[in-house]
Amino acid sequence: MSAYHMVVAYIGTPMSDFHYPVHVFFALVVLFLASAASSRDKLTGWRRTASTLWDVLMVIISVAATAYLFLDPHYPGNRFTYVQALTPLEIILGTGLIIGLLDAARRTVGWVLVVVLLVFILYAIFGNHLPGALNHNGFSYQRVLEQSYLTQDGIWNQPIAVTANYIFIFVLLGSLLLSSGAGSFFTDLATAMTRKAMGGPAKTAVVASTFMGMLSGSSPANVVTTGSFTIPAMRKAGYRKEFAAGVEATASTGGQLTPPIMGAAAFLMVEFANIPYVEVMRVAIVPAALYFIAIYTMVHLEAHRLGLRPPVDTDGTTAIEILRQRGYLILSIVVMIALLWQGYTPTMAGFWAVISLLGLIVVLDPEVRGRFVHVVIDAMDHAPRIIAPITTACAIGGIIAGIIIMTGLGVRMAEIILSVSGGRVFLALFLTMVVAVIMGMGMPTASAYIVLAVLLAPGLTEMGVSVVAAHLFIIYCAAKSSITPPVAVASYAAAAIAGSNAWTTSLVAFKLGISAFLIPYMFVYGPGLLTYGPPLEVVRTIFTAVIGITALSIAVIGWLRYTLGVITRLVFLASSITLIYATWQTDLVGLALFGACVVAIEMKHRRGALAG
Repeated sequence: MSAYHMVVAYIGTPMSDFHYPVHVFFALVVLFLASAASSRDKLTGWRRTASTLWDVLMVIISVAATAYLFLDPHYPGNRFTYVQALTPLEIILGTGLIIGLLDAARRTVGWVLVVVLLVFILYAIFGNHLPGALNHNGFSYQRVLEQSYLTQDGIWNQPIAVTANYIFIFVLLGSLLLSSGAGSFFTDLATAMTRKAMGGPAKTAVVASTFMGMLSGSSPANVVTTGSFTIPAMRKAGYRKEFAAGVEATASTGGQLTPPIMGAAAFLMVEFANIPYVEVMRVAIVPAALYFIAIYTMVHLEAHRLGLRPPVDTDGTTAIEILRQRGYLILSIVVMIALLWQGYTPTMAGFWAVISLLGLIVVLDPEVRGRFVHVVIDAMDHAPRIIAPITTACAIGGIIAGIIIMTGLGVRMAEIILSVSGGRVFLALFLTMVVAVIMGMGMPTASAYIVLAVLLAPGLTEMGVSVVAAHLFIIYCAAKSSITPPVAVASYAAAAIAGSNAWTTSLVAFKLGISAFLIPYMFVYGPGLLTYGPPLEVVRTIFTAVIGITALSIAVIGWLRYTLGVITRLVFLASSITLIYATWQTDLVGLALFGACVVAIEMKHRRGALAG
């Protein structure tokens, strides 16, 4: 699968009716075979036999249903869509492929996405019996199946196109970086940068997760990769296990939002918002920086509140030495960004980034060069395992998006948002945030984004929110479900490493990541955070946003020089909320509240010091 996508990236993408089914064929076969191998040792007797037979059936169905299309890729385009009846074989293969996708989703992301797809299929068939805004003419099962299986408005919709054309090559780059030692490189670099800082291990977690987030858009994967090192270090430094796990979960969740290699939803945004990926990276830089500034500030304040001093022994390899030894690993990312800025497609930029990394390994790293073949094979094996669940989620998301368009539900949802919110943008944003968080709890961020981009983004843009801000707002809100109770997969992964209570860890992570619910409102009301507008306006917006995020961090932790009272914390909170609106008037109010609190705290601290 990796070799196929590398060849395609170099020679150019084949026709979609061939390329997309081949991609799904690879993904499903990899997923079912990997799942069968992992479950083989867990089952015995007839259960093991039944599981094996089902896995074989799923592989056969996946191969047959996709091969029917890619062996004759001109057929879907030549048939009379919605006029020519489906053959019995097409009904069997199409139904089988949907069952295969549902089973793949059940194995990888749980039952929620399965239930959501089944609900939408039932809605398409029986929606003519529903009242009010949900009512539509109703469609037969064969009509739904034809759209899902034999047109570009179902499984082979934009989400699969993005997965096959863009996401895989970036996942392969990230896998190659990790297999060649980038994980330990970034962890060592983060440790060197924060070793002498107050509460260093927690700051190491934030910095390391920031670096890792640039390679992997998966929150649980980031937790497992960096958390196995940072969580025990935080516990040893004196942090509570729930706080240590919460820091790691919150920091790792930011990986989906951090350029240059963001989560799958960011690549989908390229298609849904119709903007280049380099533009997505550019607008995401400042919001991602604000997110990590907020977490870093909270960790810093918590360290001071607990009185955690830097370790006495702070000797070790310096950041400069680490960069000198293994800094070449960053160069491939620089190559990718440079090519994107020069106008190359994401696919070609990712391809040459992979090639440049392979070349740098051969020339500059004798240790990795000695196991070069193993490193390459490991990366080529790991990337398909990562992309398979994403492909499944995107295929199901494509079916749902097609049903939403077919039934006209998207248009009606936009009308409902306009009606319920009464034209008030803030209320519309809040309703969108609630729906996004709820949907993100039960499915991957990419799947939630696909549905919400079709359902809710049009309503926001009709109210005057820019297309880029509306789509990025949805991504932020859906991504935060990773740390939002009751279903918080990143928090659960961190809790397992720390040995802490999963629910308590989720609450701590939610508190530490609360800035993620504020930042989207900031860039909607202040386009300067997305680097849109005159330079002076951009600078002012970024400056006030940093103050606002700092004020929110102080309010959440409740410490600055000393433990703060409820009134002071509320004033800091009011300051942060006031700074959401990017106008001179509200900024002056927010800065005045922040400044007054800081001055009062400093004066009280000095009086206490003098009295002491």
